Amino acid sequence: MNRSGKFHALLATARIANVPSVVSNVWLGVVIGLFIGRVKGSEPLWPVAGSLALAGILLYVGGNFLNDWMDRDWDQAHRPERALPGKIFQPGSYLTAAIGLMMAGVGLAALGNWRSMAVAAGIVACIVVYTIWHKRTSWAVVPMGLCRGLLPVMGFEAFYPYVDGIWPAACGLLCYIAGLSLSARYESLAEPPKLTGMMARLLLLATAVLMAWGSHAMALARLPVLIGALPYLAWTSYCLRFRRRPVPRLVSGLLAGIPLVDWMVLLPAFLMMVSYSDGNMTLMAAACLLGPPLAFILALLLQRLAPAT
Repeated sequence: MNRSGKFHALLATARIANVPSVVSNVWLGVVIGLFIGRVKGSEPLWPVAGSLALAGILLYVGGNFLNDWMDRDWDQAHRPERALPGKIFQPGSYLTAAIGLMMAGVGLAALGNWRSMAVAAGIVACIVVYTIWHKRTSWAVVPMGLCRGLLPVMGFEAFYPYVDGIWPAACGLLCYIAGLSLSARYESLAEPPKLTGMMARLLLLATAVLMAWGSHAMALARLPVLIGALPYLAWTSYCLRFRRRPVPRLVSGLLAGIPLVDWMVLLPAFLMMVSYSDGNMTLMAAACLLGPPLAFILALLLQRLAPAT
């Protein structure tokens, strides 16, 4: 196996196409924390936000390495082209990488504060639970959704010490991951049950409702909140209508749309911040406006290099 083949295998293991959405999720929590705490920005904002974003990436990539290590026997029978069944790497190297990456992620989260570190440790726990149970029960979508939902909580806790303002966004991401997973599950069946399909769509709709609720907690105006929901609703509807087959195309499209969940809050937040004149808030506003759509576009581009799932 040449170096380019090994590099591509690592990108596939890391699910590199989903990494931009991890950064977007953490940034969502940072912004909500600043809004709820009525903090206009301070010198440590960007170093702390950067360290938490990197922590989120390490936790996510480490979780994927652990998942592939745990699934190596199943992949041997069903996905022999993957890295471990193909003997591109040794299983022990994946386990070592997973442990090292997740430990580093928890350590970086501590640069925020002990609360961010505790949330990062909770993400690791959810990763382990999901990795053990995801082949055994469909309920494993709950810890998988929590892995996503806790990313903004990790960013939030670095700037605000409670959870009353972040829980709608966390639950919104959990619902999105659950709806995405159910969509993939029922679309792959020859005769998908109508109830399951309806439940998947209700969860995807609940995501929009919860994100709007979170915007209300930030005292954002109604019209900007409605505007922020339009890209999410448009892309999700497009995926469910025009990307239903084959199923991996549907899943990849919905995964790329994760930053649009964040944009439902960050876009109206930008519209409120444009009135501030100091440079720190201007940069923060630009990150709210441009971060999620750039993460969305980058995810679609990276899917051409390696599969998102």
